[in-house]
Amino acid sequence: MKRFLASLILITSSVLPFAALAAGSATLVFSQPSIDVVAGKMFDLSVNVVPNGESLDTVRAVVAFDPAILQAEAISLTGTFNRNIPGNFIDNNTGKISWGAFTLEGPVNTTGAFAKITFVGRKTGKTTLTLTSDSHLISGGEEKGDTTKFGTTAVAVSEAKPAEPGLSVITVSSSTHQEEIIWYPKSAVQIGWVGENGNSEITNYRTAFDQTSDTDPTTSVASSQTTATYKDVKDGVHYFHIKGMQKNGKVTQTVHRRINVDTTKPNPFEVTISSEQLLEGESLWLNFATTDDTSGIAQYQVALNDSAFQTQTSPVEITDLKKGTYFARVAAVDYAGNVVYQGKSVRVYPQGTKIDRPEGYQENAEAGVIDASVQSEKISTTSKQNLLITFVLVVVVASGIIYATKFRKK
Repeated sequence: MKRFLASLILITSSVLPFAALAAGSATLVFSQPSIDVVAGKMFDLSVNVVPNGESLDTVRAVVAFDPAILQAEAISLTGTFNRNIPGNFIDNNTGKISWGAFTLEGPVNTTGAFAKITFVGRKTGKTTLTLTSDSHLISGGEEKGDTTKFGTTAVAVSEAKPAEPGLSVITVSSSTHQEEIIWYPKSAVQIGWVGENGNSEITNYRTAFDQTSDTDPTTSVASSQTTATYKDVKDGVHYFHIKGMQKNGKVTQTVHRRINVDTTKPNPFEVTISSEQLLEGESLWLNFATTDDTSGIAQYQVALNDSAFQTQTSPVEITDLKKGTYFARVAAVDYAGNVVYQGKSVRVYPQGTKIDRPEGYQENAEAGVIDASVQSEKISTTSKQNLLITFVLVVVVASGIIYATKFRKK
C-alpha cells in the first residue's frame, strides 16, 4: 500500500520538478504514426501504454500540440487505468494535455490502450503531437518510463473543400443534451434533425450512434423520420452521426453531434479534521479530496451545521468557533451536477476545559503538515478499495495544495 501511495503522490506532482526514484523500460506511444485530416473535421487518437516488462499501477500522459493548428475536444480513459487522478486538464491556449489515472485491479504488465483523445483540425498546416518527458509510468512510487522512446504523431491538416452548390444540408439538435461541451446526468438521449433540401431532395438518411468522433454512418432511416432516441447510454463521450442520400445520387456532408453523459456520483471520500475536540479560539481544519471517473470534479462545497453551502478549496480553516457541537458537511460536485456528501462532527469546549488530546498534539499542526509537504508537491467498490482510495486522496490533497481558504462560521 505504501508503494501504491507513493505512485499517486508522484503522478500528481508532474507540474513540479521531481527527481524520479528510478527509470525503466516502459513507454507511451500513439496508436497512429501519422494522420491526415481536413480543417474543421474531428479525429480520434489513442495513447497506448507499453510496459516492456514493467508492472505499472499509475500513468500520466502529457501531450503537447500546436493550438493554432489543432484543438483538443475531449479525452476519456479506455483501458485498465480507469481511475482519474486530480489535476487532469486540457489547455487549448498553450497546447497541452495532462491526464493521469491509476488502477486498483493489480499491476499492469501488458500493452494496452490508456486514453482516447479527440482533436479537431483548426486550420491548414503540419504539426507533431508529442508525448513529453513530463509523462510518467509508475510502479510502487518508482518511475519506470523510458522517455527516449515516448511516441509522436505527425498531423497534416488540409484545406476543407467548399460545399457543393445545391447540396442538401442537415441540422442536428438534442432536447436532452442541448450543448455539446456540457455534461448531463441523463442516460436517455433524444436527437432531432432537419434536412433542408437543395437542388435534389433527400430520399433517406444514414445514421450511427457510438463513441467514435468520425464514424461514417450506415444505418438507413426513412426521410420522414426526424428523431432518434437512445436509452441506457453508458457514461462517457458519445457521437450521433448522420448524412443524407439525395435523389440525384449525391450524398450530403456528414454531421457529427457530440453527447456527454455522466450519471454517476463522484467516488466516495472521507473528510479528515485536525481534531474532534477543540477549545474556543482554536481553528478547525478540514481536508478532503476525491475523483470522478467521467466528467471530473467541478468543485467542493462546505457547510457548517445548518449554514448554506459555500464553494471552498481544501484545506479549509474554520475559525471563531464558540462552545457547542458542530457538523461539517462537504459536497463533491462533478461537471454533470452529480453530488456525493461526507461530514465530520467536532465538539468545542470553553477555554480552560481539560480535554483528552493525543500525545504531542499541537494546535494547527494539520496546517503545518500541509505546508511542509508542498515541497514534494473525477463509484462503489469493496470496503478495502474505498479505504485505499480515501487514504491516497487525503495524502494527495495534503501534498498538492499550497494555500488555505478561510471559512468563517456565520
